[in-house]
Amino acid sequence: MNLKLLTCVALGFSILAFIPVLNAQQPAANSPVAVSPVQETTDARPAQSARDVAIERARIMMAEKRYDAGIHAYEDLLKNEPKNAVFMNMIGIAYLNMGNYALAKKNFERSTKTDKKYASAVNNLGMVWYQQRNYRRAIREYQRAVVIAPGLGGTHANLGYAYYKTQKYAEAAAEFRKALEIDPHTFDHNERVGTMMQDRSVENKGLFFFMMAKEYAQMGDAEHCAEYLRKSLDEGYKDVAKAKTDPGFKKVLDDPTVQGVLLRVAPAGEKAAATSPGA
Repeated sequence: MNLKLLTCVALGFSILAFIPVLNAQQPAANSPVAVSPVQETTDARPAQSARDVAIERARIMMAEKRYDAGIHAYEDLLKNEPKNAVFMNMIGIAYLNMGNYALAKKNFERSTKTDKKYASAVNNLGMVWYQQRNYRRAIREYQRAVVIAPGLGGTHANLGYAYYKTQKYAEAAAEFRKALEIDPHTFDHNERVGTMMQDRSVENKGLFFFMMAKEYAQMGDAEHCAEYLRKSLDEGYKDVAKAKTDPGFKKVLDDPTVQGVLLRVAPAGEKAAATSPGA
């Protein structure tokens, strides 16, 4: 075999050896292309519509308390959806937060007429009357909202506050109890931005906190009971000691946290006995 032939044979083996390497590096024309998890997640995310973007923008303005801008944003949305009760309700909330009761009331009424089953707008209409100190009118609206949607803890709480303002303490306690049964954390937050407004302003806070402590006690919630007993005591309420004999507190009286608060109102002799080594 001459030198030229040997060179051709060697070159042929080199080319054959290189072909599998090329095939391993290049995917077949009909094979699926691998997509990184990040790219796949991004591609799978649905694009927001112009409407969704506009609604989110309006919500952000409300959350940032830019109520004038929020009103304009929702009014623009209403141009395309003139029968949207939620947008009308949000405009009412903006006006109420600005203290413009007349325009707040107008928009809440417009919302309730558009959708007679929209309990949040009815609740908010009650809030207008509540903040104007017309508690009887507020009670009527809250009662109407409760009939539409009995499962709204915030509305029961609002109704309880309105009853409390008119010194109907038994009715107030009953509504507070219903609110807590629906949502044990109803009184832990104050809604001023969402679709349904709540108010937590009361006079005679000492009595109010004592009532709340009793409601939590009847639920067996010692932690919240102790918290509200402490608040009642700090407000100077004179009858906190009644918790020791009131049957409504029976479920939590043995709890150390509750005992710790009640110890602050015990007579001096009883306090000394409770803290003595042999007690």
